[in-house]
Amino acid sequence: MIEIKISTIELFVALIVIGSASIQLVYYLFFYIRIAFIKRKKKTPPTHKPVSVIICAKNEEYNLKKNLRLVLEQQYTEFEVVVVNDCSQDDTDFYVTRLQKDYSHLRYTKILEDPKFKHNKKLAVTIGIKAAKYDTFVFIDADCYPVSNTWLSDICAEFSDKKHIILGYGGYEMKSGFLDKLVRYDTCCIALQYMTFAHAGIPYMGVGRNLAYSRDMYVKSSRFVNHSHMQSGDDDLFIAEVATAKNTAICLVPTSFTRSEQVSSFREWRYQKQRHLTTSRKYSFLQKIVLILEPLSRVLFYCSVVAYAFCSFQNYFVLAISLVAARMLVYFVTNVCAMNSLHEKKLLVYSLIFDSMLPIIITFLHIQNMIRTQKKRW
Repeated sequence: MIEIKISTIELFVALIVIGSASIQLVYYLFFYIRIAFIKRKKKTPPTHKPVSVIICAKNEEYNLKKNLRLVLEQQYTEFEVVVVNDCSQDDTDFYVTRLQKDYSHLRYTKILEDPKFKHNKKLAVTIGIKAAKYDTFVFIDADCYPVSNTWLSDICAEFSDKKHIILGYGGYEMKSGFLDKLVRYDTCCIALQYMTFAHAGIPYMGVGRNLAYSRDMYVKSSRFVNHSHMQSGDDDLFIAEVATAKNTAICLVPTSFTRSEQVSSFREWRYQKQRHLTTSRKYSFLQKIVLILEPLSRVLFYCSVVAYAFCSFQNYFVLAISLVAARMLVYFVTNVCAMNSLHEKKLLVYSLIFDSMLPIIITFLHIQNMIRTQKKRW
């Protein structure tokens, strides 16, 4: 009886190791490894396509002083920059109004605060789109800056007769410390996921720090009505709604990236992460399955490998260790390619820690969100 019980446990753990490693290999070999093959060469932007850059700002005077000129001084044939002041209580109004004297292509509009009417960023985005005089929109956050003066032309070069949505990369400035590595690794993983999924014909999200689409895409969408009650979703849920394999392109040209300052504490990062995670429940059923299966199999993979090693099982050892070795080799190759493509440095050593730790943290944050939602309902 004892031998049968041990044999059954061994078979069960071995199957989890083999199954989870196999699922991981499918994700890495079919999706994530694509990061190595996505073209990173500059294209010539269409000179006939005028562009409206839209920036929504709420109490962002400091960041506008730091970043706005870098947007205004892009090397592009014809563009405007539309700044939407979303009920700011600082001196944003004074600063932008004064800056208009130096830049004729800077346009400015503002939302006045109404104590009877609560709104989120989607209203500011909508106001910015309505104020824009051109039919191609490029979005960047007020706390972000383009890494080069060709950012706008690099993003717009991806537009074509068929491609009406462009997904760019928005990273964070490199600092020292553990939090820096966690934030940048998480950002890198998210970009690896949404960019390679889009490359595979399954676009599901983008980031408002570096995103572009045409007016036609906005008109064809629900115009944020389907998720207007949610704090976030002006970027990822919009893309999930309108993006297809045919109308979406990605831009990995290094000079097309944007950067922003990092959060100053783990608590601040947790708050941002929880707010962004609230949008995931609005994804389609298929998108949820595809996105959940990978981190779930990753947790099962590490837990089963530890259990297999701890129990010193002998049967299925060669098969199990071969799959584990294959998964880790593919993982390292993919991460090297991703970090090189996204210009993220000094993360590879930390990636092993975060690879197993991050899914657990995100699961915990998901549970916290669910508990809070239940409390609000009651």
